[in-house]
Amino acid sequence: MKKPLLLLPILMGGLALTVAATPAFAQTDTAPPPAAPTAVVVSSPSGGGAGIGVGGVVWLSGLAGGQVVYDQAMFHLEGTLGYLHTSGPGMAPSSSNFSFGAGGWYHLARGVNSDFSLGGSAGLIYQSAGGASTTSFALEPGAEARVFLTPNFALSARVGFAITFGDNNTPTQIGIGGQTTGGLGFTYFFR
Repeated sequence: MKKPLLLLPILMGGLALTVAATPAFAQTDTAPPPAAPTAVVVSSPSGGGAGIGVGGVVWLSGLAGGQVVYDQAMFHLEGTLGYLHTSGPGMAPSSSNFSFGAGGWYHLARGVNSDFSLGGSAGLIYQSAGGASTTSFALEPGAEARVFLTPNFALSARVGFAITFGDNNTPTQIGIGGQTTGGLGFTYFFR
């Protein structure tokens, strides 16, 4: 009876040596290729926006001017200011156009170098020529897409409704439109 009990540890040790002596095979897969260079990242690692920027913009209603933009991670605010004075030839009257506007945009979607926003703008257009003047207002709800060509430079385009109305000399106009290449805006951000 003692012989089978003595054989049990010897058999267990032989099984352990057999499992331990199994040959190892080398891996045949190659290492993954190095990662491609990453694209320009618009926002900072902390999730902030591009900060303060200046540029130019043309609205769907025709209001145009210099632009100041305050860009954050989830939204951006903008102010637009324009002025044009034309001197008439000879005795012809001169004319002056003044425009002011403000807008806000919520970033609905953000890409690596772009964003798509919903929002709108409201503006005032004052025109004076030969002693007569007109005042009109512009309301523009819509969408804006921006593409950042570099971290500091963005191109923008808009689609939406352009609603203009004003005093008795200004006809009320309502239109649905989008910008063509002549109506694009640009902004340079100071980082």
